[in-house]
Amino acid sequence: MANAASIYTQFSEFSVRSVNAAVASESAASASSSSAAGAATAMHSIPPSGAPTRPYNDSHHQRNQLTYISRLIVGLQENLQKLGASTTKSNLEKWAIFIHESMSISSRNYHSVQHVFDISKDSKDPLLIISAYFHDVIYYHVDGCLSPIQEQYLKGVFVVQEEGSNKILLNPVNPTEDLLLAIVEGIFGFSSGQELTPMTGLNEFLSAVIAVRVLEATLEIQHLVAIAVCIEATIPFRADNDQGTCSERLFAKVSKTNETLQLNLSEEFCIESVQRSVRLSNRDVGNFSSQDRVWFLDNTWSLLPETNEKLRHQFLYTVKEFQFAVFKMSGFFGFVKPDVVFCQFKSVPNDEEFDTKIRQCTRNLQVGKKYIEAKLLSSSILMAFAELTGGDAPMSLFMGDLPSRQHASIRLVDSLPQEIPSDESLLDMDVYNILAHGRAQETSFDIKQSPLAAFLYGHLGDKGLAHALDRKVYPMGHDEAMDLLRAVPKDTLQIVADNMAKVAVSRRLKVKNILEKVFSN
Repeated sequence: MANAASIYTQFSEFSVRSVNAAVASESAASASSSSAAGAATAMHSIPPSGAPTRPYNDSHHQRNQLTYISRLIVGLQENLQKLGASTTKSNLEKWAIFIHESMSISSRNYHSVQHVFDISKDSKDPLLIISAYFHDVIYYHVDGCLSPIQEQYLKGVFVVQEEGSNKILLNPVNPTEDLLLAIVEGIFGFSSGQELTPMTGLNEFLSAVIAVRVLEATLEIQHLVAIAVCIEATIPFRADNDQGTCSERLFAKVSKTNETLQLNLSEEFCIESVQRSVRLSNRDVGNFSSQDRVWFLDNTWSLLPETNEKLRHQFLYTVKEFQFAVFKMSGFFGFVKPDVVFCQFKSVPNDEEFDTKIRQCTRNLQVGKKYIEAKLLSSSILMAFAELTGGDAPMSLFMGDLPSRQHASIRLVDSLPQEIPSDESLLDMDVYNILAHGRAQETSFDIKQSPLAAFLYGHLGDKGLAHALDRKVYPMGHDEAMDLLRAVPKDTLQIVADNMAKVAVSRRLKVKNILEKVFSN
């Protein structure tokens, strides 16, 4: 789901299981490797080295006590063995380090290495698990560039058109020279010269290419096809069109690729591959169907710093930068509908399970939308005062410093009334309680609780919130700022301004003067 954050897009323990299965004999492993290599003679190859592996015996360690890299090593070996494949310890280590490094750089927050264990938890399907390990190794627009090893794996795949646009264009591919790349392009429905963007599957496509190139000398070609199909399905939030659902369109692309490139895959195999991909796709967005609204919002909120670089600087981001991040997320909640979140293909999942996912997703989106709107209103009011009193400035100037062990400053929210709304029928109490009592987890750029947003939502209710936001809030100019402040009840705005004046000492008089102008009209 690497492009989910770009349009606004599970933390649980990995299942504990010892790896005690015996590996095939070295001669059988050699025969399997030779068969796979024969099927990929024309493919881009990064050959293995060293001796075949013996099974890792972690009987004295629970799986989730291992380091991330060790968990990846053990998981790769275990699941390759289930497919009748084997490789060297050196390769397993190299691949695990590559996955870990790709998903552990500073730009990653939600799409970290923990994510692959979350979405593969409890699965017994080796192809699904291996696909999960690789599905987010590329996050091009967030990471900002490719690492040297990523560039090596993706050599010859695309060209960057640097004439002012930085467009990423697919290079021409000859199936006789690079069958695997042709397969992945076919599965994704891409063609030579096509521009790749995060919205159309750039990250998933490049991740799939890396996955099959890494594993081409180890797995049979049908396994590589299945992995590419799984990763394609993690492109999120695609609506139905006249060609069917996204899963039906994927099946058509797999079938066409099979026929065009003469892969000799059965229809049953193609169906099973798409069904598996649906399982992975639904796991990838599984938090949308969680009954735990707080956990759902934790996952959603953790996406913010991935596509808003300024928020990665804990104490330096400005009011405008924070408001813009929330504004974009509000746009996501206005766009996404339950029927584009989850997939279904030929009774996978069954109707009952699918309907449950849609029902839970519908409620989560309702809660999420109001939660983000309340956060948008609070940040927009701050931006309005900032705009009218001298311009954008660090968030801490108006709100106070984020709490830390070394320092505790006065904060705008310290003296806000904390009374429970008098008429609970006027607002969604699930939303209010999450704002008031907090999400489950802290983030580096924000506290769990949202006392200012809770105060505003508690006073305005659903109708008042909608009324205030029924006007332009971004970008915020003088007229927009005055218009917004006048849409907030005077007594509510007075309390916010009084507390702001205590914190923003350099703008104290200007805040009071602006309030007088707002109230005078």
